[in-house]
Amino acid sequence: MSTPGVAEHPQGGNTTPRPLPDERDNRTDGDSTADIVHQLQQLVIDTSGQQDQTADTDHSLDFLTSAAHAFERAAVLTHVTAADLRRGYDMQGYQWKGIEDHKRHYMGYRRSVYPQFQGIVHNTYEVQKQALEPELVSDMYSFRYSALGDGYKSQINHFQLRDLVWATSSYDVFFWHTEGVHKWNPWMRTRECIVPRRRFPQGYRLSAMCAGNGMVFTGDYRGRYCVAPLWNESETWRPVAMGKLDVDIINHIALGHSSGGAHSILVAHNNGSLHTVDVATLSIRQSRSFDWAVNSCAQTDDGRLQCAVGDNTSGVLIDARAPAESPPAAYLGGHYDYSFACAFSPDARLVATGSQDMAARVFDVRWPAKPLAMFCGHIGAMRSVSFSPCGRFLAAAEPADYVHIYDTHGFARVQDIELMGEVAGATFSPDSGCLFVGVADALHGGGLLEFTVNDRH
Repeated sequence: MSTPGVAEHPQGGNTTPRPLPDERDNRTDGDSTADIVHQLQQLVIDTSGQQDQTADTDHSLDFLTSAAHAFERAAVLTHVTAADLRRGYDMQGYQWKGIEDHKRHYMGYRRSVYPQFQGIVHNTYEVQKQALEPELVSDMYSFRYSALGDGYKSQINHFQLRDLVWATSSYDVFFWHTEGVHKWNPWMRTRECIVPRRRFPQGYRLSAMCAGNGMVFTGDYRGRYCVAPLWNESETWRPVAMGKLDVDIINHIALGHSSGGAHSILVAHNNGSLHTVDVATLSIRQSRSFDWAVNSCAQTDDGRLQCAVGDNTSGVLIDARAPAESPPAAYLGGHYDYSFACAFSPDARLVATGSQDMAARVFDVRWPAKPLAMFCGHIGAMRSVSFSPCGRFLAAAEPADYVHIYDTHGFARVQDIELMGEVAGATFSPDSGCLFVGVADALHGGGLLEFTVNDRH
């Protein structure tokens, strides 16, 4: 994983704003462009007060400044339903009735100026030529409801780490907020802080999160991680600090195998360590080391197979029962750049990866020499991938604006969810009936969006 705040071979992001294809004067009441740009600059610059004069900051500011100049509208609604879409609003509360072309031009503009990051220099067009082009459909998941505003805004502390939204049911969605871990109930339309920030160790800056098995697990920039119960009527407990297994940033935390009531988690570190931790005893069951940063990890439901991807063009499949010093069971090749996401299908037959080469790849674990399918995004790296618990769908989220849903029955169909802003995470409910997407953007604000599966699927 890149050093926080440092861009590796940024592509795109011009030094001067480019005009939209058409000129328009549709300003609404609210902040002027200058005010918006100033707010964006304050948000992008590290909250510690230090200004990183790096390529990452420069190109991020350039993109945000350009986007702010191109977009001078204000959201009208803070809660949006499917009925509002029929009245001309979008999922984020903006009114576009009669000026639909303006949004289309703006989204095209965002695509053209959004900065891409390459850990290994490569030709994106070569990747795109190898990708499948599934039929574009719109009938897999339908928008139901969104809650918007700062209260529903996830806090993204590292631009490459995005799995910050988790659902343990259709009614319980957990996300990392500036105030701590929050729970959102989209059906009751309620939100509450279940683990306040003050209960975390001092200086805790979250980098990874997952929720499941009645617990929430978080990791930070200093190699510390905490565990707390999701369901507790008492307000007296505090999250348990698990100490420092390593001194480097925790890139990812994944739920491990559960057997006989014993739960475990996988913890991926930037220094190349992959730990299997027993939740009950907070002790390490097993540790593995790699010569590259481990950016994401996953384990099959039966606990037999693990996957690790990171700062390498090949991911690895690991026999979880083998000794720690054993070589990988197989390699997942074909990537042109570093990978930051991986996930197994519920039946453990397939494993998906997401890479900075803008592609998501699906491998058959029985023959992982080459991808079974490969898809490219529109705007940047594939930062998050996840299979629905029913196994029928694969969700792949780009860093901003797009979440793709692929039909795993042949991978011949895809539904694109288009929004405006940085994507904090995308997660399915355990019954596969809902898909939740978190938005955390300096210009377009925060929000949580809910989509429900169509009955015929």
